[in-house]
Amino acid sequence: MLQTPLDLSSTLTLDTNHTTTESTQLVNHVTNMNLFGMSENITFQQPLNSQSSPFIIKNMPYNMKHTVTSNSKESKMKRAASTPVEIYTSIQNAFNYAEGFHYLIRYVQEKMNKEDLMRISRALALFRPSFLALIMNLTEEDLLFMEKCIQRTLLEYEKLISFSGTPTAVWRRTGEICLVGKEFSLLTNWRTEMLVDKKIYIYELMDSQSAVEYWEKFSKHAFDNTNRSCTFPCIIKTPQQKPVPCTFCFTIKRDIFDLPSVIVGNFLPILS
Repeated sequence: MLQTPLDLSSTLTLDTNHTTTESTQLVNHVTNMNLFGMSENITFQQPLNSQSSPFIIKNMPYNMKHTVTSNSKESKMKRAASTPVEIYTSIQNAFNYAEGFHYLIRYVQEKMNKEDLMRISRALALFRPSFLALIMNLTEEDLLFMEKCIQRTLLEYEKLISFSGTPTAVWRRTGEICLVGKEFSLLTNWRTEMLVDKKIYIYELMDSQSAVEYWEKFSKHAFDNTNRSCTFPCIIKTPQQKPVPCTFCFTIKRDIFDLPSVIVGNFLPILS
């Protein structure tokens, strides 16, 4: 089913005399495309009242300001349920990934320079053909099944991370953080509830260069036939915007349809 990725070289060819125009065209192309790759009638999880259940944390309304939707205490994970049975019975709709990719484009346009904007736009355009080739034939039931599998996997990861002393975070393919270990909070000074009770993306914690390099490596390995890890130095920013130099290793975990499901990232401080 997976076809050879489309040749995007003509789209991405740059002329130094027309950088601004081509940058705008490419960004508009990426922004307007259907990154989720499904029909408009797909039903997604609807946000619930913030007082009713921790289930609403992961499906809060899209908001550039990351509105808090839960008053829960030290939770490590954006969870739909706390047991496998609850996961399989409580999740009724697929997760909307389109919001996350659209937020990425807005974030890059507001926070980064034109060169970084172009590099991330290229990265998104690079893996989109393969992504659409895999997802175009999936049904709403398939997408619902994928979400249940992700939530079930997160339950197991939560246990495993608690046994490890390595600063670890887990996020979706859009970059949305859904699970963090306490060691990650100690390393970065980000409180656990700041990361999991809000819709925060991993690239928002990085400096611009690290975020760009992450997306370039992700796009390169998103559809590899191997489960190899990617390692490179990065800068994590504390809530006070202080840099924390780290060595960053991430592994892309795929679902039954061979789509990138969650990304497991490990961070070790660089001590000088």
